[in-house]
Amino acid sequence: MNRRILPWVGWVALVAHTVHVPATPLTGCEIKAGYLLNFVEFVEWPSAAFADHKSPVVVGVMGQDPFGAELDKLQGKVIKSRKLQIRRFKGALEFRGEETPGRRQDNLARKQARKLAELKSCHILFISPSERNHLPMILKSLKGASVLTVSEMEAFTREGGIINFLNDGDRPFEINQDAADRARLKISSKLLSLAKIVRIDRSNGTR
Repeated sequence: MNRRILPWVGWVALVAHTVHVPATPLTGCEIKAGYLLNFVEFVEWPSAAFADHKSPVVVGVMGQDPFGAELDKLQGKVIKSRKLQIRRFKGALEFRGEETPGRRQDNLARKQARKLAELKSCHILFISPSERNHLPMILKSLKGASVLTVSEMEAFTREGGIINFLNDGDRPFEINQDAADRARLKISSKLLSLAKIVRIDRSNGTR
C-alpha cells in the first residue's frame, strides 16, 4: 500500500510500515482520500457484508465528488486481501422514485429498488455536503445495513452518521460510536484514539 497519502503524524502509530513523507504538501482531497483508504484497514465489517471472500470493498461517493482523480487512484488497491472498488452516485434524488411522465410506475419501482441495493452494497459511503437537505432520508434508507457513513458537514454525527471530518488540528474527525455499533461495525481502538468520540442521547438527541 502506498503510505504517502497518510496525512497526520498520528497515523504513524497505526501502521507497521515506514511512512514516506511527500516532497510537496498534500491537498485536501488527497488527505481525505487517504483517510478513506485507512478506514478500510481499521474498521471490521461483519462477514455477511460480503458475498464471499473474493468480494471487493466498495467505497461510494454520493453527491458532488470532492475527491476526483485522487479517489480513482485507489481503485483496485488491495487491503486485507480485498480489492477496493470505487462507485459514484449522483445524489439522493436518484433514490426518491419520483414519477416521470411517460415512465411506467412498475419500472420506476424496480429502478428505485436496484439503486437502493447498490447503495447498501457500499462498505464506506461518503455523503457529500451537497446532500445536506436529504441527509435524514439517506441515513434512514441505510438502516440495517453495515455501511460506514462518512461526511464533512455540521451535525452529521448528531443525525446518525458515523464519521465526520473536522477542521480541528487536534482531532481530524469525530466518530459516533453508537451509530457504528448499530451498523455492526467494529472500529479499531487505534482509530478511536485519534477521534473525538460522540455519544448521542437517543431520548432527546443531545450529545
